[in-house]
Amino acid sequence: MTKVISLFNHKGGVSKTTTAFHLGWKMASLGKKVLIVDADPQCNLTGLALGLEDYDSLFAFYDSKQNTDIFNSLAPVFALDSSMASRSAIGRTVVAKTRNSNLYILAGNIRFSEIDIQIATALTSSGTIPILKSFVGAINKLVRDIADEQGFDVVLIDMSPSVSATNHCILMSSDYFIIPISPDFYCYQAIDSLSNVLPKWAVDIRGFRGNGNAGYDLPKNNPQMLGFISQNYRVYTTEQNGEDDMEQKTMSKAYKEWLEKIKDVATRKLVPSLAKAGMVIDKDIFQQAVSYDIPYHLAGIQNFNSLIPVSQRLSKPIYELKQEDGRWAGALWARMQNKKEYGVKINIQEADAVYTKLADSILKMI
Repeated sequence: MTKVISLFNHKGGVSKTTTAFHLGWKMASLGKKVLIVDADPQCNLTGLALGLEDYDSLFAFYDSKQNTDIFNSLAPVFALDSSMASRSAIGRTVVAKTRNSNLYILAGNIRFSEIDIQIATALTSSGTIPILKSFVGAINKLVRDIADEQGFDVVLIDMSPSVSATNHCILMSSDYFIIPISPDFYCYQAIDSLSNVLPKWAVDIRGFRGNGNAGYDLPKNNPQMLGFISQNYRVYTTEQNGEDDMEQKTMSKAYKEWLEKIKDVATRKLVPSLAKAGMVIDKDIFQQAVSYDIPYHLAGIQNFNSLIPVSQRLSKPIYELKQEDGRWAGALWARMQNKKEYGVKINIQEADAVYTKLADSILKMI
Protein backbone atom coordinates (compact mmCIF):
# COMPACT_ATOMS: atom_id res chain seq x y z
CA MET A 1 0.00 0.00 0.00
CA THR A 2 1.21 3.48 -0.86
CA LYS A 3 2.66 5.52 1.99
CA VAL A 4 2.15 9.29 1.89
CA ILE A 5 4.77 11.42 3.65
CA SER A 6 4.49 15.20 3.98
CA LEU A 7 7.40 17.54 4.60
CA PHE A 8 6.23 20.48 6.67
CA ASN A 9 7.48 23.38 8.72
CA HIS A 10 5.70 26.72 8.87
CA LYS A 11 9.15 28.33 9.08
CA GLY A 12 10.48 28.93 5.56
CA GLY A 13 14.00 28.50 4.25
CA VAL A 14 14.61 25.09 5.82
CA SER A 15 15.24 23.19 2.54
CA LYS A 16 11.93 21.32 2.36
CA THR A 17 12.06 21.37 -1.44
CA THR A 18 15.67 20.21 -1.62
CA THR A 19 14.87 17.40 0.81
CA ALA A 20 11.77 16.28 -1.09
CA PHE A 21 13.73 16.11 -4.35
CA HIS A 22 16.85 14.43 -2.97
CA LEU A 23 14.97 12.01 -0.73
CA GLY A 24 12.51 11.11 -3.48
CA TRP A 25 15.32 10.50 -5.98
CA LYS A 26 17.24 8.36 -3.49
CA MET A 27 14.18 6.24 -2.66
CA ALA A 28 13.59 5.82 -6.39
CA SER A 29 17.21 4.73 -6.84
CA LEU A 30 16.68 2.15 -4.09
CA GLY A 31 13.95 0.54 -6.19
CA LYS A 32 10.79 2.31 -5.04
CA LYS A 33 8.38 3.97 -7.46
CA VAL A 34 8.08 7.47 -6.04
CA LEU A 35 5.78 10.43 -6.66
CA ILE A 36 6.80 13.86 -5.41
CA VAL A 37 3.99 16.40 -5.11
CA ASP A 38 4.59 20.15 -5.34
CA ALA A 39 1.97 21.61 -3.00
CA ASP A 40 3.79 24.93 -2.61
CA PRO A 41 2.49 27.71 -4.90
CA GLN A 42 6.07 28.91 -5.32
CA CYS A 43 6.58 25.81 -7.53
CA ASN A 44 10.26 25.44 -6.65
CA LEU A 45 10.07 21.65 -6.60
CA THR A 46 8.53 21.64 -10.07
CA GLY A 47 11.27 23.88 -11.41
CA LEU A 48 13.98 21.79 -9.76
CA ALA A 49 12.67 18.41 -10.86
CA LEU A 50 11.79 19.39 -14.44
CA GLY A 51 14.46 21.97 -15.19
CA LEU A 52 12.02 24.87 -15.56
CA GLU A 53 14.13 27.94 -14.91
CA ASP A 54 11.58 30.79 -15.22
CA TYR A 55 7.86 31.52 -15.41
CA ASP A 56 7.87 31.37 -19.22
CA SER A 57 9.07 27.77 -19.19
CA LEU A 58 6.70 26.99 -16.32
CA PHE A 59 3.65 28.28 -18.20
CA ALA A 60 4.79 26.53 -21.37
CA PHE A 61 4.71 23.32 -19.36
CA TYR A 62 1.17 24.07 -18.15
CA ASP A 63 0.02 24.79 -21.69
CA SER A 64 1.52 21.60 -23.10
CA LYS A 65 -1.33 19.38 -21.84
CA GLN A 66 -4.21 19.63 -19.43
CA ASN A 67 -4.23 18.30 -15.86
CA THR A 68 -0.49 17.99 -15.45
CA ASP A 69 -0.47 20.05 -12.27
CA ILE A 70 -2.15 20.00 -8.90
CA PHE A 71 -4.31 23.10 -9.42
CA ASN A 72 -5.84 22.12 -12.77
CA SER A 73 -6.43 18.61 -11.45
CA LEU A 74 -8.46 19.99 -8.54
CA ALA A 75 -10.15 22.89 -10.35
CA PRO A 76 -13.32 20.92 -11.26
CA VAL A 77 -13.94 19.97 -7.62
CA PHE A 78 -13.67 23.58 -6.52
CA ALA A 79 -15.42 24.92 -9.64
CA LEU A 80 -12.56 27.33 -10.23
CA ASP A 81 -12.72 26.88 -13.98
CA SER A 82 -16.21 26.91 -15.50
CA SER A 83 -15.01 25.08 -18.60
CA MET A 84 -13.98 22.13 -16.43
CA ALA A 85 -16.77 22.26 -13.86
CA SER A 86 -18.61 19.23 -15.21
CA ARG A 87 -15.51 17.05 -15.51
CA SER A 88 -14.14 14.61 -12.98
CA ALA A 89 -10.86 15.77 -11.48
CA ILE A 90 -9.73 12.33 -10.42
CA GLY A 91 -8.22 9.89 -12.89
CA ARG A 92 -7.30 12.46 -15.54
CA THR A 93 -4.09 13.77 -14.04
CA VAL A 94 -0.85 13.13 -15.92
CA VAL A 95 2.20 13.10 -13.67
CA ALA A 96 5.46 14.20 -15.24
CA LYS A 97 8.59 12.09 -15.62
CA THR A 98 11.91 13.21 -14.17
CA ARG A 99 15.45 12.20 -15.11
CA ASN A 100 15.12 9.24 -12.71
CA SER A 101 12.98 6.52 -14.32
CA ASN A 102 11.38 5.64 -10.96
CA LEU A 103 10.63 9.24 -9.92
CA TYR A 104 7.61 11.27 -11.06
CA ILE A 105 6.18 14.63 -10.06
CA LEU A 106 2.69 16.05 -9.70
CA ALA A 107 3.64 19.57 -10.70
CA GLY A 108 2.76 22.67 -8.71
CA ASN A 109 0.93 25.76 -9.87
CA ILE A 110 1.10 29.33 -8.59
CA ARG A 111 -2.73 29.36 -8.54
CA PHE A 112 -2.86 26.52 -6.01
CA SER A 113 -3.26 29.02 -3.15
CA GLU A 114 -6.65 30.04 -4.60
CA ILE A 115 -8.35 26.98 -3.11
CA ASP A 116 -7.39 27.86 0.46
CA ILE A 117 -10.40 30.07 1.17
CA GLN A 118 -12.81 27.35 0.06
CA ILE A 119 -11.04 24.73 2.18
CA ALA A 120 -11.07 27.06 5.19
CA THR A 121 -14.81 27.58 4.74
CA ALA A 122 -15.36 23.85 4.41
CA LEU A 123 -13.49 23.11 7.63
CA THR A 124 -15.85 25.36 9.59
CA SER A 125 -19.13 25.10 7.66
CA SER A 126 -19.40 21.55 6.32
CA GLY A 127 -21.83 20.63 9.10
CA THR A 128 -24.41 22.98 7.65
CA ILE A 129 -23.32 22.66 4.00
CA PRO A 130 -22.48 18.96 3.47
CA ILE A 131 -21.22 19.40 -0.11
CA LEU A 132 -18.25 21.32 1.28
CA LYS A 133 -16.86 18.11 2.80
CA SER A 134 -15.48 17.16 -0.59
CA PHE A 135 -13.23 20.24 -0.46
CA VAL A 136 -11.47 18.94 2.64
CA GLY A 137 -10.76 15.53 1.14
CA ALA A 138 -10.13 16.54 -2.47
CA ILE A 139 -6.33 16.68 -2.30
CA ASN A 140 -6.18 13.38 -0.43
CA LYS A 141 -8.44 11.69 -3.00
CA LEU A 142 -6.41 13.07 -5.90
CA VAL A 143 -3.08 11.87 -4.48
CA ARG A 144 -4.37 8.47 -3.36
CA ASP A 145 -6.12 7.77 -6.66
CA ILE A 146 -3.00 8.64 -8.65
CA ALA A 147 -0.90 6.44 -6.37
CA ASP A 148 -3.29 3.49 -6.64
CA GLU A 149 -3.76 3.73 -10.39
CA GLN A 150 -0.09 4.14 -11.23
CA GLY A 151 1.41 1.90 -8.56
CA PHE A 152 3.47 4.34 -6.51
CA ASP A 153 5.14 2.94 -3.40
CA VAL A 154 5.83 6.31 -1.77
CA VAL A 155 4.41 9.81 -2.17
CA LEU A 156 6.40 12.77 -0.82
CA ILE A 157 4.52 16.08 -0.52
CA ASP A 158 6.44 19.36 -0.43
CA MET A 159 4.22 21.77 1.53
CA SER A 160 4.33 25.55 1.72
CA PRO A 161 5.64 27.26 4.89
CA SER A 162 2.32 28.42 6.33
CA VAL A 163 -0.37 27.46 8.83
CA SER A 164 -3.08 27.41 6.16
CA ALA A 165 -6.29 25.45 5.74
CA THR A 166 -4.78 23.72 2.71
CA ASN A 167 -1.74 22.60 4.68
CA HIS A 168 -4.05 21.49 7.48
CA CYS A 169 -5.80 19.10 5.10
CA ILE A 170 -2.62 17.91 3.38
CA LEU A 171 -0.79 17.02 6.55
CA MET A 172 -3.81 15.45 8.22
CA SER A 173 -4.46 13.25 5.19
CA SER A 174 -0.87 11.94 5.16
CA ASP A 175 0.33 8.71 6.73
CA TYR A 176 3.54 10.27 8.05
CA PHE A 177 5.30 13.63 8.19
CA ILE A 178 8.83 14.96 8.57
CA ILE A 179 9.83 18.36 9.92
CA PRO A 180 12.90 19.88 8.21
CA ILE A 181 14.68 22.47 10.38
CA SER A 182 17.67 24.76 10.42
CA PRO A 183 19.49 24.98 13.76
CA ASP A 184 18.55 28.55 14.68
CA PHE A 185 16.27 30.58 16.92
CA TYR A 186 13.43 30.76 14.39
CA CYS A 187 13.18 26.99 14.03
CA TYR A 188 13.33 26.68 17.81
CA GLN A 189 10.24 28.89 17.87
CA ALA A 190 8.65 26.87 15.08
CA ILE A 191 9.06 23.55 16.90
CA ASP A 192 7.59 25.09 20.03
CA SER A 193 4.65 26.42 18.00
CA LEU A 194 4.01 23.13 16.21
CA SER A 195 3.62 21.49 19.61
CA ASN A 196 0.32 23.37 19.84
CA VAL A 197 -0.68 23.66 16.17
CA LEU A 198 -0.48 20.00 15.12
CA PRO A 199 -2.55 18.44 17.95
CA LYS A 200 -5.18 21.13 17.41
CA TRP A 201 -5.26 20.30 13.70
CA ALA A 202 -5.92 16.67 14.64
CA VAL A 203 -8.88 17.64 16.81
CA ASP A 204 -10.36 20.00 14.22
CA ILE A 205 -10.21 17.41 11.43
CA ARG A 206 -11.84 14.52 13.29
CA GLY A 207 -15.25 15.02 11.71
CA PHE A 208 -13.81 14.38 8.25
CA ARG A 209 -12.22 11.01 8.99
CA GLY A 210 -13.71 7.75 7.75
CA ASN A 211 -17.24 9.00 7.12
CA GLY A 212 -17.65 7.51 3.66
CA ASN A 213 -18.09 10.90 2.03
CA ALA A 214 -18.25 9.63 -1.56
CA GLY A 215 -14.56 8.78 -1.45
CA TYR A 216 -13.53 12.19 -0.20
CA ASP A 217 -13.17 11.28 3.48
CA LEU A 218 -9.75 11.37 5.12
CA PRO A 219 -7.85 8.35 6.49
CA LYS A 220 -9.11 7.07 9.84
CA ASN A 221 -5.82 7.63 11.66
CA ASN A 222 -3.75 10.74 12.34
CA PRO A 223 -0.38 11.03 10.57
CA GLN A 224 2.70 10.06 12.56
CA MET A 225 5.85 12.15 12.77
CA LEU A 226 8.90 10.20 11.65
CA GLY A 227 11.25 12.86 13.02
CA PHE A 228 13.04 16.06 12.08
CA ILE A 229 16.00 16.70 9.79
CA SER A 230 18.56 19.39 10.63
CA GLN A 231 19.92 21.19 7.56
CA ASN A 232 21.71 24.23 6.18
CA TYR A 233 24.45 24.33 8.78
CA ARG A 234 28.13 24.90 8.20
CA VAL A 235 30.81 22.47 9.35
CA TYR A 236 34.47 22.78 10.09
CA THR A 237 37.23 20.20 10.43
CA THR A 238 38.93 19.32 13.68
CA GLU A 239 42.23 17.47 13.80
CA GLN A 240 42.92 14.64 16.20
CA ASN A 241 46.58 13.84 16.75
CA GLY A 242 47.25 10.16 16.49
CA GLU A 243 48.96 7.55 14.43
CA ASP A 244 46.23 7.74 11.77
CA ASP A 245 46.08 11.55 11.72
CA MET A 246 42.31 11.27 12.08
CA GLU A 247 40.18 14.28 11.22
CA GLN A 248 36.53 14.84 11.95
CA LYS A 249 33.90 17.23 10.59
CA THR A 250 31.67 18.84 13.14
CA MET A 251 28.93 21.45 13.28
CA SER A 252 30.05 24.98 14.14
CA LYS A 253 29.43 26.00 17.75
CA ALA A 254 26.54 28.42 17.15
CA TYR A 255 24.58 25.89 15.10
CA LYS A 256 25.32 23.10 17.56
CA GLU A 257 23.99 25.14 20.47
CA TRP A 258 20.73 25.87 18.68
CA LEU A 259 20.36 22.26 17.60
CA GLU A 260 20.67 21.13 21.21
CA LYS A 261 17.97 23.61 22.20
CA ILE A 262 15.71 22.38 19.42
CA LYS A 263 16.26 18.75 20.42
CA ASP A 264 15.39 19.71 23.98
CA VAL A 265 12.11 21.45 23.12
CA ALA A 266 11.22 18.62 20.75
CA THR A 267 11.80 16.00 23.45
CA ARG A 268 10.21 18.02 26.22
CA LYS A 269 7.21 19.49 24.40
CA LEU A 270 6.68 18.48 20.76
CA VAL A 271 6.94 14.71 21.12
CA PRO A 272 4.73 14.43 24.24
CA SER A 273 2.02 16.60 22.65
CA LEU A 274 2.11 14.55 19.45
CA ALA A 275 2.13 11.28 21.39
CA LYS A 276 -1.12 12.22 23.13
CA ALA A 277 -2.71 12.69 19.72
CA GLY A 278 -1.23 9.46 18.32
CA MET A 279 0.92 11.50 15.96
CA VAL A 280 4.46 10.20 16.44
CA ILE A 281 6.12 6.94 15.36
CA ASP A 282 6.85 4.53 18.18
CA LYS A 283 10.21 5.24 19.82
CA ASP A 284 11.35 1.62 19.51
CA ILE A 285 10.57 1.60 15.78
CA PHE A 286 12.59 4.79 15.37
CA GLN A 287 15.59 3.45 17.27
CA GLN A 288 15.59 0.19 15.32
CA ALA A 289 15.63 2.06 12.02
CA VAL A 290 17.69 5.20 12.76
CA SER A 291 21.23 5.19 14.11
CA TYR A 292 22.05 8.85 13.50
CA ASP A 293 20.99 10.38 16.83
CA ILE A 294 18.47 10.28 19.64
CA PRO A 295 14.76 10.16 18.81
CA TYR A 296 13.50 11.94 16.79
CA HIS A 297 16.51 13.41 14.98
CA LEU A 298 16.52 11.64 11.62
CA ALA A 299 19.61 13.14 10.01
CA GLY A 300 21.92 16.12 9.75
CA ILE A 301 22.60 17.54 6.31
CA GLN A 302 25.28 20.20 6.01
CA ASN A 303 25.20 23.14 3.62
CA PHE A 304 26.81 21.87 0.42
CA ASN A 305 27.28 25.41 -0.89
CA SER A 306 28.49 25.43 -4.51
CA LEU A 307 26.96 22.05 -5.33
CA ILE A 308 23.38 23.32 -5.09
CA PRO A 309 23.42 25.66 -8.14
CA VAL A 310 24.90 22.90 -10.30
CA SER A 311 22.28 20.47 -9.03
CA GLN A 312 19.49 22.92 -9.83
CA ARG A 313 20.83 23.68 -13.30
CA LEU A 314 20.98 20.00 -14.23
CA SER A 315 17.83 18.87 -12.36
CA LYS A 316 19.59 16.08 -10.58
CA PRO A 317 20.62 15.68 -6.93
CA ILE A 318 24.02 16.71 -5.67
CA TYR A 319 25.03 13.12 -4.98
CA GLU A 320 24.56 12.31 -8.69
CA LEU A 321 26.88 15.08 -9.90
CA LYS A 322 29.97 14.17 -11.93
CA GLN A 323 33.25 16.03 -12.27
CA GLU A 324 32.33 17.34 -15.72
CA ASP A 325 28.98 18.72 -14.47
CA GLY A 326 30.64 21.51 -12.54
CA ARG A 327 33.86 21.59 -14.55
CA TRP A 328 35.74 20.96 -11.35
CA ALA A 329 39.42 20.38 -11.93
CA GLY A 330 42.59 19.64 -10.03
CA ALA A 331 42.68 20.26 -6.30
CA LEU A 332 39.16 21.68 -6.32
CA TRP A 333 37.83 18.28 -7.37
CA ALA A 334 40.10 16.15 -5.17
CA ARG A 335 43.31 16.60 -3.19
CA MET A 336 45.24 14.75 -0.51
CA GLN A 337 46.15 16.42 2.77
CA ASN A 338 47.42 14.67 5.90
CA LYS A 339 46.66 11.30 4.28
CA LYS A 340 43.03 12.30 3.77
CA GLU A 341 41.19 13.23 0.59
CA TYR A 342 39.31 16.53 0.27
CA GLY A 343 37.41 18.40 -2.41
CA VAL A 344 34.11 18.43 -4.29
CA LYS A 345 34.39 14.69 -4.98
CA ILE A 346 34.36 13.96 -1.24
CA ASN A 347 31.45 16.33 -0.61
CA ILE A 348 29.42 14.47 -3.24
CA GLN A 349 30.28 11.13 -1.67
CA GLU A 350 29.29 12.43 1.77
CA ALA A 351 25.96 13.67 0.43
CA ASP A 352 25.30 10.29 -1.13
CA ALA A 353 26.02 8.52 2.15
CA VAL A 354 23.76 10.87 4.12
CA TYR A 355 20.75 10.56 1.80
CA THR A 356 21.19 6.81 1.36
CA LYS A 357 21.14 6.31 5.12
CA LEU A 358 18.19 8.69 5.52
CA ALA A 359 16.12 7.04 2.79
CA ASP A 360 16.89 3.58 4.12
CA SER A 361 15.91 4.59 7.67
CA ILE A 362 12.58 6.07 6.53
CA LEU A 363 11.72 3.05 4.40
CA LYS A 364 12.34 0.78 7.37
CA MET A 365 9.95 2.80 9.54
CA ILE A 366 7.06 2.98 7.08
